Amino acid sequence: MMTEEEVFQKLLPHVREVTGVPADQIRMDSGLMDDLGAESLDLLDLSFLIEEAFGVTIAGDEFERQARARMPDLVYERDGILTDEAVVELRKALPEVPPQRIHPGLPKLAVPRVLTVAVFVHLIQRKLVDPDGPAGH
Repeated sequence: MMTEEEVFQKLLPHVREVTGVPADQIRMDSGLMDDLGAESLDLLDLSFLIEEAFGVTIAGDEFERQARARMPDLVYERDGILTDEAVVELRKALPEVPPQRIHPGLPKLAVPRVLTVAVFVHLIQRKLVDPDGPAGH
């Protein structure tokens, strides 16, 4: 299995490519959108680059699908806002994100804004071990 640092170093040029941010300014806790200026389309491009570089597939709604799978009888969102149950499950699916970033009242469309470099590093690590396994722990 690749270490966290090995995955980070291999991912770094791809994050730099889609964001235009110099590699020395990209950290594990950097928010892809808020800190590095990525847009939704950039995240899609990053997913394609990850697939080429690591041979793993990351769906655009990977984390949301996993959170929804853990709550089959509960409502995920109401009027575009995550339910309290969805917030709990999304925090489990994204343990790298500080809990205060995934909060009650978070709009569903704002979920990509909480993604950090660490989220992708750890997802890649898990997928390298089990390509068909769940996104979260």
